[in-house]
Amino acid sequence: MAAVLVVLAIGSCTRSDADTGTPTAPTSSSSSSLPSTVESMGITFDVRCTPVAEALVDIELPRPAGEPKLRAITGVWDHQGIAVLANDAHGCGVWALGLANDLSPEASAAIGDEVARGVEHFGVTASPVPREP
Repeated sequence: MAAVLVVLAIGSCTRSDADTGTPTAPTSSSSSSLPSTVESMGITFDVRCTPVAEALVDIELPRPAGEPKLRAITGVWDHQGIAVLANDAHGCGVWALGLANDLSPEASAAIGDEVARGVEHFGVTASPVPREP
């Protein structure tokens, strides 16, 4: 039953993001462990409640100690958008989208659309290929 609720919550987050074309920022109803910003490679990324398909999550990126894991997203330049480990039971997905905070609205919308297409095609759950711990 809980798994069904999580799937429904993920779907509702995905639909609202795809409808607007603009990724949404985490709210107080989001997981308290999901930060509003993260830093990697000297760039600050705003973390959104936009799920990233596990199938598109790529190599690990540098991060300060104690921060969530960060990974590149296949097809998105890592200076513009990254995946942030969320494991959020409230619908943000296993990986959440982080966007560089100096992007134009057009670039943010294009990246949000690309990530939404990935979720539509692959879902947000882990692929059957095992990943390192």
